[in-house]
This record gives sequence, C-alpha cells and structure tokens, in this order.
Amino acid sequence: MANKVSGFINRLIVGSEKSEGYARASLPSNRWELFWDIFKGRFWKLVIINLLVLLFFVPLFLLLFFRSTFIAGFGASYPFAQGLGVGYQAPVSLIGYEQQIVINVNLMVYLFLPVALMIAAVGVSGGAYVIRNMVWTEGIFVANDFWRGIRQNIKQMLIIALLFSIVFYLSRLAISVAEYSIATGTGPKWLFVVSNIVSVIFLIFYSVMTMHMITMSVTYDLKLGALIKNSFLFTLGLLPQNAFFLLLGFIPFLLIMFGSFFMAIGIMVIFLMGFSLILLIWTDFCQWAYDRFVNDKVPGAKKNRGIYEKVKESNSEALKQYRRQIAMTRSSLNSRPIKPITDDELKVAELPTSFNREDIVKLNESKQAIYDDYARYVEEHKNDPEFMPTEEEAELQKQAKAREERIEKAKKELMKRKNK
Repeated sequence: MANKVSGFINRLIVGSEKSEGYARASLPSNRWELFWDIFKGRFWKLVIINLLVLLFFVPLFLLLFFRSTFIAGFGASYPFAQGLGVGYQAPVSLIGYEQQIVINVNLMVYLFLPVALMIAAVGVSGGAYVIRNMVWTEGIFVANDFWRGIRQNIKQMLIIALLFSIVFYLSRLAISVAEYSIATGTGPKWLFVVSNIVSVIFLIFYSVMTMHMITMSVTYDLKLGALIKNSFLFTLGLLPQNAFFLLLGFIPFLLIMFGSFFMAIGIMVIFLMGFSLILLIWTDFCQWAYDRFVNDKVPGAKKNRGIYEKVKESNSEALKQYRRQIAMTRSSLNSRPIKPITDDELKVAELPTSFNREDIVKLNESKQAIYDDYARYVEEHKNDPEFMPTEEEAELQKQAKAREERIEKAKKELMKRKNK
C-alpha cells in the first residue's frame, strides 16, 4: 500500500516522463506521430502551460480591448448617425472620418504595445522552452522548466518582442494612412493601394519571421544578427509549409470570426490550450526543418530528437549501425547475437488488476514466445561476420579450453589417488 501511494505521489509531482519505464522503444517514428503522442499523453500539461502563457498575455488583451473601446467611443462622438441640428454642427463631408478615428486611436494606443508585448514575451520564453523539451521527449516538471526557460531566454525574447512591436506599429500606421488617403482621394489611388498591400505583406512576413526567431532562440545559441538572417531564410524558403502550419495552429483564433457558436468554441479552446497548441505545432514543424537543413552543419547538434527509426528489416540502416557498433566493441557480453528491441514484434502480456489462471497462462506463453524468438535469432545470425571470433579471440578460447582440460585431468588424477 505504501509503495502504491509513493508511486502515485511520484507520478503526480514528476510525471511519468521521468520514470524508468519510459523506454526509447515507445517513441514515435515521425513528427506527426510525435505530435499526437504529446497531445494525447500530456494533454493536461499543455493546458497548464497554456494558462501560464495566457497570464502574461493579459496586458496585451487589455490593450486591444481599450483600442476597440476608444474607437467605439470616438465613433459615438462623431456625427455619423445623430440628428443634425441637435447640438451638432453639420459637417461638410463624412468621407475619411472613420479612417481618421482609426489613425488617431492607433497613434495613441499602440505606443503602449512594446510594454504589453514584452510582458507577453516573458510567458512565451517559458512556454516555448517547455514545449521544446516536450518535442525532444525530455522529462519535464512544468513549473520548474517554465521558470528555467524564462531565465535562459528572456533577453532574446524581449528584443524579439521589441522589434516586432516597432515593425507592427510602423506597418499598421502605414496601412491606416493608406486607407485614409484612398477614402479621401488624396494623391494617386493606385499608389496607396500598392502601399497598403506591401505593408500588409511585410507585416505578415515579419510575423512569420518572429515565430521562427522564437523557436530558434530556445533551440540554438545565436546572436541577434544570425537569428534575423536564419529566420528570414526559413520564412522565405519554407513559405508553403509556414502558411500551412501557422494556419493549423491558429484555427482556434480563426473560429472567433465565424458567428457566436464558433466564437464560443474558439474562446474555450484558446483558454484551454490555444497558445500551447500553436507552440506545439510550430515547434514540431521547426524541429523537422532544423533536422533537414541545420543540424548536420551544427557541431554537436542531435538529429531526430524525440523520434527513432523502427527496425523491421534485417538490411535496415538502424540494424547495420547496431551491428557496426557490436563489431567495434566486442567483449564476452556481445560476442553472440543480441536481437534489437523493436515496437512491432513480440511483447510481454500485461496482467490486469484482477487476473485469473488464464491471464497467467497468457503471460507465460508470451514470455516463452520471446525466448523462442530470441533463440531463433541467435541461431540465424551466429555465423555473421561481426560475431565470428578474431584470431586473437580464437587463440584465447583455445588456451582457455586447454586450461579447462588440464584442470579436469588434474581433478581426475586426484580422485584416483584418494580412491587408492
């Protein structure tokens, strides 16, 4: 009873990820499987991470709420729908009033955007670090790792947030001015249409760059210049993939745009795991990109962290590597074939909480099947070149056999003398 209570407390505090039974053979073999494995196996950890990140986004949400409130307030004070002659002077024209309100509000409210984004960056630095460890299938303790991620990545995250706030402020201002000029007919219309389109594209492009910078900053130790350069290359070079995975991650936020029912679902999902879902999808995708384009060029970088190649055929690359390692490190323990562990072969049957004789028979049969399978493997591969003894080993075995024969001969001679 005491052991069960102790095990329950250990799983509650540390989590099953750090238990000794968390074997490498249980890991998925590709990034899609890894995503579903994390989503299903660590769902409540994702919820906790989301709530921690969401806490730091509260100032940003309040800023956006105040912006919409100010726009509504200014709209109520302007003579759009009021009866003329009741305290309001008849305006010459209402063209451009709406765009002018948006410009004035943006100029005022977005001055506080750097502060709100830098507070949000604190939560992102912790959340992105924990999600990265999840994708690497490392054991995590959410609160502890969240704080460690803040300490390790806060400086770069603050710089990333500051740069994004500046780009967003200038781009949004340019868009508002272009919309005002188009509405009022000031200057060539085509010029402001082009300016508007370019500003929107640039803002979207830099937003994707920012997402890459966030993931790179928690994965590699890069200076700001290298961070901007690499994020630019990944944004430009993986444009379709970037669009697909960002759209996939932002589905809960897009639901808000489709009526009250979908809005309710979107808000609920965002509250539970909106931010952690974005970070999980994006980090998983970025780790695939880094394995393909970066990790081979970075000294000491590990590829395919969190996934492994399943061994199914005797000519697979993983089995060849296994045999090469066996040949390089020969000893009395590995001088005979040892079958690699795989996911798709025989497993030991598990006993239910309440078991009977039939369950025990199944358990013994599954164990015997593994023993027989191993014996067949040894018999099939005992003559493989990597398992054949070298000349030195053959000589040592010959000497050992001769020594055993001499010992046996001496024992028999002693027994004869005692009998006499």
